[in-house]
Amino acid sequence: MIELREITEEDFHDVLSLELSEDQQKAKLVAPNVRSLAEAWLYRANEDVFPYAVYNNEELVGFILIDVDEEERAYMIWRMMIDKNHQGKCYGKKLVEKVIEIARQREDMDVLHCNYVVGNDAMKKIVESFGFVSNGFDDEHNEQLMKLDVK
Repeated sequence: MIELREITEEDFHDVLSLELSEDQQKAKLVAPNVRSLAEAWLYRANEDVFPYAVYNNEELVGFILIDVDEEERAYMIWRMMIDKNHQGKCYGKKLVEKVIEIARQREDMDVLHCNYVVGNDAMKKIVESFGFVSNGFDDEHNEQLMKLDVK
């Protein structure tokens, strides 16, 4: 069962050790977890960016960074990665499903955003399977913008 857990002193180094495959790293499909954690720290005063370790039962399998925009009533998967040793096991799909469930439970959220770098075919397939639709394109970051109404 996929679970999002706050990152602690006990698993911090393990989260930093999670890796994409060499090809995924070269294609720059997802920023390194250390960058995501640094960005979460930078925005900590806003209390709207939340990094989580992703566990399947008691095994660390990935990382996710969630951004909450209460003014726009939007939840966003800012970053998401499954470790190279755990890819191909449907954890990415289960993780997106879990985030959709969380967003739907929040009465203050109407939409879930999820962007992916062009070439990240696995993420494209996952979000499209849940009914996410195009919401534009970010030329600066080469990202397809996607959204899902959760209400």
